[in-house]
Order: sequence, then structure tokens, then C-alpha cells
Amino acid sequence: MNCLPDDLLVHILSFLTTKEAASTFVLSKRWRTLFALSHNLDFDNMNLLDTEDLLKHSRRHIKKSFNDFVDHTLALHGNNTIKKFSLELSDTHIDNLHDVDRWICNALERGVSDLHLGIESELFLWSGFPSKVFTSTTLVKLSLGVGTRFYTESVPSDLSLPALKVLFLDSIIWFKGDLQLLNVFLAACPALEDLTIHYMCGSENPHVISSKTIKKLSFTYGYIYDYYGYFSRIISFDTPNVVDFYYSDYFGSESPQRHFDSIAKATLDLHFLKGDKIADVTDLISGIRNVKTLHLNSSTVEVISICCEGGLPVFNNLVDLVFSGTKRGWKLLLPLLLERSPYLRNLVLSCLDRYTFGRRHRFVRIQIPLNNQIKMLSIMQYHGSATMLKLISHFLLNMECLEVVKVYVARTMDDPRKMQLTEDILKLPTASSRVKIQVM
Repeated sequence: MNCLPDDLLVHILSFLTTKEAASTFVLSKRWRTLFALSHNLDFDNMNLLDTEDLLKHSRRHIKKSFNDFVDHTLALHGNNTIKKFSLELSDTHIDNLHDVDRWICNALERGVSDLHLGIESELFLWSGFPSKVFTSTTLVKLSLGVGTRFYTESVPSDLSLPALKVLFLDSIIWFKGDLQLLNVFLAACPALEDLTIHYMCGSENPHVISSKTIKKLSFTYGYIYDYYGYFSRIISFDTPNVVDFYYSDYFGSESPQRHFDSIAKATLDLHFLKGDKIADVTDLISGIRNVKTLHLNSSTVEVISICCEGGLPVFNNLVDLVFSGTKRGWKLLLPLLLERSPYLRNLVLSCLDRYTFGRRHRFVRIQIPLNNQIKMLSIMQYHGSATMLKLISHFLLNMECLEVVKVYVARTMDDPRKMQLTEDILKLPTASSRVKIQVM
């Protein structure tokens, strides 16, 4: 490989972590500095103190070695542009937190466009990110990781990220009274298109996620409990231009309010809070009625089946439906969804094994509208039970527009069993002579 030019070797090393790339120095003297020329740098001290290292070196020695490695790498890198910079740290493994600020500012000064910071820090040990993080004109993607505290004093008054398109907030802890800071943050990102908030926790006060530019929104609310019980909070989405929406939440007595005008794809992961089944999700479901693609897992199906008091809207644009249900969902919600989705073309069904017989083992058929337009049916995790086979047969006989049926056999099935299941399915009668059945 020594005959290859430096640029190509650096490109190859860029696919490794910075630590792995640095270890290539044993190959030859030429490789000792090549690793630091990569435009992508990542440093992680989370796993520094393993048992083997502690046997050989003191904790302080290991921490100093990490600091020296980061400083040495950045020095070798010189003034070269950094495209991606990742820093995963626990402040209990850092001797001087001013070093952290210096490393981050170093990357920002070199025009970094993709910045990931995952810093587990006690509030009294660290005052927050350098203000340059929130005033960068080059950042296109910003990820703030697990354990980061967010509070008003940590964000400068001249907050502005004019080039930022992707923002990822992972397990951010919002201090009481500071949830409004999120919308101050969003307002300072005029080009933002993709927002992910993963395990948001904080005040029980009502709050709004507001942005007119976001096109992709992923929001996961944490399961919140304190000394006084479960928080009851209201969240509203004022994001009219979102086209791709992922939402995961626990429901108590309140349901989110929404302002979606352009949503095309929605994935819902809904759960009941502390066993209560009193929320009304009508407003949420009504807000996504224009979707073209809808994903519902089994817990979501249960929530909608029980808590959509206003009934289902008509999904006039729905083409693709992914549905995973329990007994109640199969018998109640799926037939209603099929009835309210007149232009549905692709149907993916999962967890069919949870469907059961009715009383006295009488087979209860899922009602399928006579005018259904379904052309492709996919069955996931097929276990080969008699109930599942009867259900597949029922679908084949009542979906007259079917062209393709894909049955995905559970991975636990051995080859002889899979062959038998395939033979059983291929023997089933169909309402359409055009349908092609594939067992995967």
C-alpha cells in the first residue's frame, strides 16, 4: 500500500475511527501522521478505564494520555479543514474541562460542518458549550448527545445557526422553566429541515414545537415520573411543512395538538401512561389524515382502538399501510382502517400470530371492504399456525385486485419446515388469477 498517494491513504483511513487510524503507525514511519490528516475526527473517552488498563496504569495517567492524544492529533492536523468532529466524553474522565472548550473551538475555527457532542457533565463542573457552537456559520449538522444539560444561561443571546439543516438532540435534560429555550433555538435556525428530539424530559408545563422550515420531525418523549407522580403535560406541534413524522409518547389524560398540512409519512409509537386508558388521540389521528404512508405498531393500535373517541377520519391519500396488532386491533381497527382508506394499494401486516379464534374456537374473519384496491400484501414473521394460514387464505379470497403476495417466514424456521409452509401457502385459492405468491 505504500505505493499509494497520501490522499488515497487518508481517504481509506477516514473509514476508521480516529483511534483505529492512529494505530496504523506501526506499519511504517510514513503512517505516523497520516491518520491526523483525515477530514473526519472522532474522540471517545467513555471506555478508557477498562480493567486491563487500570491494572497497568493509574486512572490519572489514562486521562492524561487521552488529553495528550487529542491535542497531538489536532496539532498534526494543522490548519486543514475538519468536516466532521465527534467528541464523546464523561467529565469524570477529564482533568481540565477547559480542554473540552478548546477542542470544540478548534474544530469550529476549521469550518466543521458536522459536529457531534456527547458530554455527560455535572452542572457544577461545566458551564456548558462554548458560545461559538451556537453562532457558527458553517455548521450544517449538529448533534448534542446523551446527558447534556440545557438551560438558559448556556445559550448566548446572539444565538444564530444560519446554515444548520439537521439538528439531533439526544436525551437532553431541560431544566424547569427553560423549555421555551427550544423554540428560541429553532427560531435561530432558518434553514433547519430535519429535527430529532430523542427522549425529551423536563417540565410538565405545556410547550410547543414550532418551526415553519422543518420537513422531517422525529420526536420521542421520555417516560417521566417524580416524587409527586406522573407529569401531565400538553405538547403542541406547529410544524406545517413536515412531510415525514415519527412520534413516540406515553399518554395519560392529554393528547398532543398538531398543525400538520403537508405530512406524507407518519410512524406512530404510542403507549398508555401508568396503565391509564383515558387519553383521546382523535386530534392527533385527524392531523395525519393526509398521509400517503402510515406505520402503526401494536401498542399504537391498542391506543387508537381504545382512545380515538372521535372516530377515524377518511385517509383519502393513504397508499401504504404497515399494521401490527393485537386481538383487539385485528378485529376492530384494521377493518375500520381498510374501510376508511379507499385508495390503499400496499398493506404490510405484522404479528398476525397474536390474532386468535373467537369463542368456542370459531374463526372470526377480518372484515375486508368489497371495493378494496390492495395490490400488494406482505405478511411478516409467518409462523405457520393454522390460524395464520386461515387468515392468509381469507385475504387471498377477498382482495380481488391483488397482484403480489409476499410471505416472510420467521427466521427460526428450519429449511424442511419452511418448505412445508411454502407448499401450504401456494396451494391456497385466490380471487385473482394474476396474483403471484412469494414465500421469503
